[in-house]
Amino acid sequence: MKKIVLIMMIVASLFANDWEYAKVKYVIDGDTLMLQKGSSKPFKVRLIALDTFETKVNHRTFKQLETLKWLHPKSSNTVKKVLYFGFKARDYVESKYLHKTVKYHSYGYDRYDRELVWIEVLNFSLVRNGLAIYYPNNKISKERKAYLLEISKDANLNKRGIYARY
Repeated sequence: MKKIVLIMMIVASLFANDWEYAKVKYVIDGDTLMLQKGSSKPFKVRLIALDTFETKVNHRTFKQLETLKWLHPKSSNTVKKVLYFGFKARDYVESKYLHKTVKYHSYGYDRYDRELVWIEVLNFSLVRNGLAIYYPNNKISKERKAYLLEISKDANLNKRGIYARY
C-alpha cells in the first residue's frame, strides 16, 4: 500500500507544473534550509508538515524535551539528547542535499518570513527515518498527510531515529 501511494504521488508530481528548482546552499537545521535559484540571493525555507529537533538551546528545545519524555518515559532524557537528534537530522540533510538541486513546491510563508516548502522526497525521508515528527498541516494534500502518518507510525514501530529505545 505504501509503495502504491508513493508511486501515485510521484507520478502526479511529474505532471504538476507548479514545481520549482533551486540549489541547497546551506542547511540551518533539519527542517530549515537556504535555497538559491540561479545567481539570485539565497532565501530561507522551512519544510512543511514536519518538525525536526533543535540544534541550539532555545524555547522550543524544552518543548521537544517533553516530547522525548513522552516517547521514552523510562529513559533519562536530557537537552543533550534533543540536540543530538537535531544534529542527526541536520547532518542527514547535509549529506544528501547540500549543493544539490532540489525540486520543491511553495505553500506561502510562515510568521518568521520563511517560505514553506515541500521538497520532493526529503519531507518523506526525514519522517521515515525517525528524524522528524509529522506535524499536520492543512495546506498539503490528503494523500501526503495519509502517507506521512503511515510512515511516521512505521518509524515508531521499527524504532528508528527519535523512536529508538535507548
